[in-house]
Amino acid sequence: MNPQTQHRDTVARPAARSAITPGPAPGGFTLWIRRRRTRSHLLHLPKWTARRPEPFGIGGLHWLPAPTGSRDPALFLHGGAGTILAVAEISPAVMRGPEAGDLGARLGEMLVAAGSSPVPLTRLQLLCQVPGPAGRTRAYAVAGFAYTAELVSQATRFAQGERGLTAIAAQAAGEVFARLSANGTGGARLGPLVPLDRNAVTALLGALILPGRGAIGPRPGENAWQPTEVDATAPRSVAITGLVGPRQLSSWWHATSWVKRWPRGVGGLDAAACSAFLPPGVSGATSVVVGMAGPPQDRGPAIAGYVTVSGHDAAEVELARVATHAAAEERDGFVEFCDRRHHLAFAHTLPLATGLRASAPVH
Repeated sequence: MNPQTQHRDTVARPAARSAITPGPAPGGFTLWIRRRRTRSHLLHLPKWTARRPEPFGIGGLHWLPAPTGSRDPALFLHGGAGTILAVAEISPAVMRGPEAGDLGARLGEMLVAAGSSPVPLTRLQLLCQVPGPAGRTRAYAVAGFAYTAELVSQATRFAQGERGLTAIAAQAAGEVFARLSANGTGGARLGPLVPLDRNAVTALLGALILPGRGAIGPRPGENAWQPTEVDATAPRSVAITGLVGPRQLSSWWHATSWVKRWPRGVGGLDAAACSAFLPPGVSGATSVVVGMAGPPQDRGPAIAGYVTVSGHDAAEVELARVATHAAAEERDGFVEFCDRRHHLAFAHTLPLATGLRASAPVH
């Protein structure tokens, strides 16, 4: 066999084994092998991530390599849901004021418009954290993108390892955040957005678990949002213990409810009312989630809302529960607490927002 024939056979045999895998690229056989390895790694990444041990049963989180741009958000993979998430801070005023009444409808329209993009947007979450009477209310937008085979194929062609995944997902997140802040009919009118880097996202997760953590951020290499202990034996709350300093432990109690009845707003449900269900002086967080629901042939935007109250002990949480019920009913809403599963409710709604119950149609 002459060298030309031998080279032709060597190239042809791997391509014949898989009808969907492209043959060697112009860069040669070595580049083709690297792309196949990258594709295999990325296809299995959600499954490997979901197997990681963690205290909440959510399926594991995995940070993607840091984007290159200073304005690009940190990206992390939620293996249990097969979703890439990006977080940006927004003004809390988005949940108040005369333009807040049609917030759910605006998010639903944007979700439908962005669902057909190369990196499909599967859900949007508005997270509002209220640390109590002495703290500062903060609000965040969380975008969730589907981890699809098409996304893996694009990433494989772009770069080796997980860098291609980061580049493509970061571009998609930047486009979504730009539309969320834009005015006019094509935007969601959320105002300026500030994408969060990895340290800021980790600090947010830690502050949700321990609202008294304050401005203490994670040290390099730490996964500071993970609690030291989760006590889920109490039926009406969950006690979470974690570090607030190098060696100092703190415990907070949380109870999470879901919005069972929404007030009506402009053009549909009043999504912004969810933040008003957390009464003044009570620490906690609210979460408004808009995603696609329904059968494949008739899918449409749907909304779900969650309210988590937090306290230094179980008695404080009981008082907060009563106040939250009253605040919701004053606005013609109703919340129902997720008793006996508050540890799961907490993790699945703040800020992963996979939800616990079926959503209501936005309109």
